[in-house]
Amino acid sequence: MSKLIEAAVEHFNSKEIRKLEVPEWNTTLYAKNLTLHDKSKMLARADSDNTEFLIFAVILGTCDEQGEPVFSLEDKLALRSKVDPDVVSRVATFVLNSSGDEEEREKNS
Repeated sequence: MSKLIEAAVEHFNSKEIRKLEVPEWNTTLYAKNLTLHDKSKMLARADSDNTEFLIFAVILGTCDEQGEPVFSLEDKLALRSKVDPDVVSRVATFVLNSSGDEEEREKNS
């Protein structure tokens, strides 16, 4: 590997897991650091459906403090049809936007 790619890989591996308070669900969620490959798999599963893409981001991109998944594919239907879409969108945006933390994004909005 070249020195530049080594630095790029090291940077990605050093990124901390981000957290998001979700008061509506009385919980704190954590976001895995997604690679382009991870995002590509979500897009493929979503089959060009933006709502499905957001749901897959929530299912595949959130975890607890120990890094364990908090949702499974079995939760897809409930997330799509029985959960506040604004909260699902906020969580999905958090998962997909790896630059900075939620507080910083809110300050800049």
